[in-house]
Amino acid sequence: MKPELKNLFKFQSNKKSKQAIIDLGSNSIRMLIYDNFKISPIPVFNEKAVCKLGKNLDKSKKLNPDGIKSSLKVLNRFKEILDISDVQDLEIIATAAFREATDASEFLREIEKIFNKKPLVLSGEEEARTSANGVMVGFDEVDGLVADLGGGSLELARVSKNQIFETTSLPLGVLRLENNPIIKKRNLGKYVRKLLRDEKWLSKKKFKNIYLVGGTWRSLFKYHLFKEKYPLHILHQYKLSKDEAVKYLNRISKFNKSSLKSMEYITKSRTPYLPFSSIILNEIIEAASPSKVICSISGLREGHMNTIINQGMSEDEIFKLKTDGISFKKGDYGKSFEKYFNFISPLFEDNEYFNRRLLTLACILSKMDWGLGAFQKAELVFMEVLNTPLLKLEHRDRVKVASASFWRHCGLKYNPNYQFLSLLNNNEILSSKQVGSALRLAESLTSMSSLLLDEFKIYKRNKTIFLKIPNNHSDIVSKQVTKRLKNLAREMNVDSNIIYS
Repeated sequence: MKPELKNLFKFQSNKKSKQAIIDLGSNSIRMLIYDNFKISPIPVFNEKAVCKLGKNLDKSKKLNPDGIKSSLKVLNRFKEILDISDVQDLEIIATAAFREATDASEFLREIEKIFNKKPLVLSGEEEARTSANGVMVGFDEVDGLVADLGGGSLELARVSKNQIFETTSLPLGVLRLENNPIIKKRNLGKYVRKLLRDEKWLSKKKFKNIYLVGGTWRSLFKYHLFKEKYPLHILHQYKLSKDEAVKYLNRISKFNKSSLKSMEYITKSRTPYLPFSSIILNEIIEAASPSKVICSISGLREGHMNTIINQGMSEDEIFKLKTDGISFKKGDYGKSFEKYFNFISPLFEDNEYFNRRLLTLACILSKMDWGLGAFQKAELVFMEVLNTPLLKLEHRDRVKVASASFWRHCGLKYNPNYQFLSLLNNNEILSSKQVGSALRLAESLTSMSSLLLDEFKIYKRNKTIFLKIPNNHSDIVSKQVTKRLKNLAREMNVDSNIIYS
């Protein structure tokens, strides 16, 4: 067995490898547990409780007493869950309310007693940088303004090519505004504009994108996603153009209590904050003038965990660890996806619509049929791939890889749901068909074992695809192999030829 495969077995079999993080926010507290953050930043446990620790903080300068009581109940429950969950590492972070409340240290000592772990209180600048780092966990390259709206504050960070530059923390949390007797909806825009103008770097820079972090903005975009009947129900990397966003925000900012009560799809505890958050975001868009406004489900917590766990690792190392983990989890213990990749990759070296990373994922994820029956296998694999827990996959790339996986399991005369294909252009659909056809051919050549793929070669010369087969394996070229080779050649608009050597 290869050393890296042994390490993966050892890595996966370690029972006490889970990590957890507790986020003590001004409005809510949340605990997330990860099976292994190195392999996937998607939690296996995610629970939130709205405790409103920062209620009336501006006036009293103290944490909300009722919030403290409810928080202690929730935190003791979290401790019970941790005790039975084989969690190895626990992180506890605290934000705006704990920076400002005069009695925060007393409550923090109570929390330390419960978990035998001292909470880390982040400064405003640290919170902004950590949120930006979390957005980078979920995107290939971050370029623009990261905006994290919480209960007690708004953090902004300028990021260019995954490098964090200016940061700021502003007193614009949704819970803070709800309890402010002076700032109302009618004058909120003016108040936000003044705060943003004081941040000189905002007006001096042009921002390609705005990345939104925080539960209120997630709810805002979730409502848009469902109302627009967007086919892919994945909020992460959901995008709106500047004009689309402004039009939508102007509408939501005018909602009254009656309108908010009738809103579907989102948590009712979030709805009162949506008009406030719409006005704030509109002012940020006006100041930053981005091309796109993008929703991110990765932020503060993921950023902190990434700093602790993945420090010093390159993007390629992280990607390899994640893909190896997925293949292992799906039963591909021998990493046969590498053999599929090595076999078909010569055909796609110059394909701009299906790069090496997507091709690797197609070879891994199309094997998600392990354990599935033959009935409707293509549709089941398509949906599983579409929803695979890889944050950095853009929506179009998800559909491309899922479509290739679909066509790997059925003939090209069938199609996945056309609503998903509507997210792709014709060239992207064609490339997905070609990759699916190539994987389908490779599968027909592995009737005895995927080991044989090491002995077969496929390549394209001029207008012909050549399949090279050793003489001692000539009997593997069945009618099915010949048919699938011709189908692949037809999709690539070339001829096909089999060479025996």
